[in-house]
Amino acid sequence: MEYSNRTALITGASEGIGRATALMLAKRGVDTVLLDVKEDRLLSLEAEIKALGRRALAIVCDMGDETAINAAVAKANKFAKIDILVNNAALWRNECKPFVNTSPESWKQRWMVNVWGLMYLTQKLLPPMLEQRWGRIINVSSVAGRYGIANMVDYSTTKGAVHSFTKALAKETSPYNVLVTSVSPGNVGNGQLLQNELSYIGRESSYDEQAEMICFLASENASYCSGQDFQVDGCRKKM
Repeated sequence: MEYSNRTALITGASEGIGRATALMLAKRGVDTVLLDVKEDRLLSLEAEIKALGRRALAIVCDMGDETAINAAVAKANKFAKIDILVNNAALWRNECKPFVNTSPESWKQRWMVNVWGLMYLTQKLLPPMLEQRWGRIINVSSVAGRYGIANMVDYSTTKGAVHSFTKALAKETSPYNVLVTSVSPGNVGNGQLLQNELSYIGRESSYDEQAEMICFLASENASYCSGQDFQVDGCRKKM
């Protein structure tokens, strides 16, 4: 894959898909700006990437806080011009329960991080991409936004919004060679067998398998991919 001296900003970078993506991009010659709320893990990742010989900047940022996002963008812009944005941060595991037992406060928290934070950050980083007529925006969504998952109604709703955001924004930016896509993981972990057989492949994916798709979409090679959602779900069985 080709990247041509690019810099990527990855949210939710300290663990999971975000961490795997940051390391994979760094190994392929991309400098990185790393956003997360977990400072210790974030600083550890920054050091690991620098040990690979790439530039990296860790910024502690709550993606549900517009003021914090603005401050993070200011720091990132001083570090480098951002060419690639990976919107990976999301809240999903808290309050997995029937919808009637969920709280409006939990809905608001998910929307602030999963949707509003993603939109704030994207809007701030988009103008330079449009000006240079090159950019990649990859939104990490979920099969929950496709099929809906019981006991995760609010989360599923936010990921449906991410799909719509991706398709609509791509129609505005693709003429400027700023390509917008989304990736929808199925079950993700260490590649273990799935007892409930949610995929026909019969196991969950690894973080690296998700990162491979994101890295492809971030590259020069994905020059005709925009406005689409790529499901990396092991041929999922619909719920």
